[in-house]
Amino acid sequence: MIEVEELSKRFKTKQALAGVSFTAEDGKVTGFLGPNGAGKSTTMRAALGLISPDKGRALIDGKPYVTLRAPMRAVGAVLDAKSAHKSRTARAHLQALAYTNNIPKRRVDEVIDMTGLQAVANVRAGQFSLGMSQRLSIAAALLGNPHNLVLDEPINGLDPEGIKWVRDLCRYYAAEGRAVLLSSHLMSEVALTADNLVIIGQG
Repeated sequence: MIEVEELSKRFKTKQALAGVSFTAEDGKVTGFLGPNGAGKSTTMRAALGLISPDKGRALIDGKPYVTLRAPMRAVGAVLDAKSAHKSRTARAHLQALAYTNNIPKRRVDEVIDMTGLQAVANVRAGQFSLGMSQRLSIAAALLGNPHNLVLDEPINGLDPEGIKWVRDLCRYYAAEGRAVLLSSHLMSEVALTADNLVIIGQG
């Protein structure tokens, strides 16, 4: 479960978040809907300890992210499709994450298979299209077999088959009793995927 409680954040003259509160429940896909610049990414980054809010807090299964002893097992996140180092292969990127988070090496091959990266596992990430980069980011998010998923615009750059795959993945994880927080600016896609809906505008 992901709980966001009265989050507020200002960047110089811009009020990015103003008292945002919601809960992404276990066993549900929570759609996080709003136009570009509404505050979706800022909320997600604050929940994952990448931004310090001015007020409020976010909890992952009842704890702040920064206190989690095994964060990749608690929550998997896709925030930036191009986060992998350009000179590393997909496999090397995932192996490094597994090694530094005490995740069994065999899990790397499992997520490569799950995300359809078999044919490009030994290709450098810098050569990936946006769609393949999204798949690699999702593979990294799944690496720890987490109880919660935080996905920020995960269908950008994906073809129709890839979009359906992300939709099915979200539904599958929710059906296992996990919490899925899925942000998008596409109302039609959220309508096909989400159980609950959170709408944000101007923070």
